[in-house]
Amino acid sequence: AVKVVELQTIGVSRSFGGLQAVNRVDLAVHRGELRALIGPNGAGKSTLLNLLAGTLGPSAGSIRLGDRDITRTPVFERALLGIGRSFQVVTLFEGLTCRQVLELAMQRDVPARRWASPSGAAGIRRRAEEALDSAGLASIANEESTRISHGLQKRLEIALALANAPRVLLLEEPMAGMSAEERVSLRDVLRRVAERSTVIFVEHDIEMVMSLARRVTLLHNGAIVCEGSPDEVRHNPVAQEVYLRGER
Repeated sequence: AVKVVELQTIGVSRSFGGLQAVNRVDLAVHRGELRALIGPNGAGKSTLLNLLAGTLGPSAGSIRLGDRDITRTPVFERALLGIGRSFQVVTLFEGLTCRQVLELAMQRDVPARRWASPSGAAGIRRRAEEALDSAGLASIANEESTRISHGLQKRLEIALALANAPRVLLLEEPMAGMSAEERVSLRDVLRRVAERSTVIFVEHDIEMVMSLARRVTLLHNGAIVCEGSPDEVRHNPVAQEVYLRGER
């Protein structure tokens, strides 16, 4: 099958004052790929993710979604074009069940007269159930979103990001603060997600990265120093020198 480039940066840079956080990065992520961005603290991973999401603009270079230039496209328009990003549930939705949280997220992109109608409300409820199911959360649909465990809240974040069926899903440290069991469970969820969306994630858990990602991009001092399959990156001398040696 022909590989289609879903999201691409061409010579993208971002500086903050005198600091070059991202330095002439060329990144091409194919449709349906699970791509990990790794690297030491200060490597530019989060900045690159923010550039892809649109919460930051590049100092130089361009960003493309499919064949469309989105370099100057604001966050809300990128969301409508299909770039989803996980966001914190906890501060947003106290008092709502997991299902209600998802229904609320889905109403965002639908005109009020449509979701206020019985058939519109039923459609949103059905889509909310599907998103909960795809994140492995069907059994806690009626539990209050702020009272479930940290690991389940992280999965609810991902279900929220999936609510509007994004082409590309951006995740920042989805495994952070999870138990070993929760990480394995989330890994399975992300594999299912990648059957429908392209996933780009920043993650520090190297074992989880190597068992989940199809391709790994290693950043150091704002630049890509190495890229390839998990196996290629693991055995790359540059990767071992700048990052992996300290992770073993």
